[in-house]
Amino acid sequence: MVALDGKPLFFQQRDRQWVPTLRLLHEYPSMMPKMQVDKGAVKFVLRGSNVMCQGLTSPGGRMEDVPANTVVQIAVEGKQHSCAIGITTMSTEEIRRENKGPCIETLTYLNDGLWTLDSVARS
Repeated sequence: MVALDGKPLFFQQRDRQWVPTLRLLHEYPSMMPKMQVDKGAVKFVLRGSNVMCQGLTSPGGRMEDVPANTVVQIAVEGKQHSCAIGITTMSTEEIRRENKGPCIETLTYLNDGLWTLDSVARS
């Protein structure tokens, strides 16, 4: 984890790329591509479920063109702030073409352990 003055800014899972925290994303919302799920998907995303293709391709969903393995923010139709950050397992083109199964692995979401972590002790 990378923190500044005890405030968590970035995290890393295993040997993957560094990912900004959701709180940092809320401060700088244009820092990464946005994928918007329809209203029906929000309850699943807020439980940490991965995003399914249909949540993005339905009328309430929207996607930016990204390749697979891109860190993206997950927004919800009608909401100002994104509710999660994930990494795409398919490109936008593949999501549209296949339109089934999971397409974004959720890494962090509102009210998870990382969200509720107020500060990090220095070591």
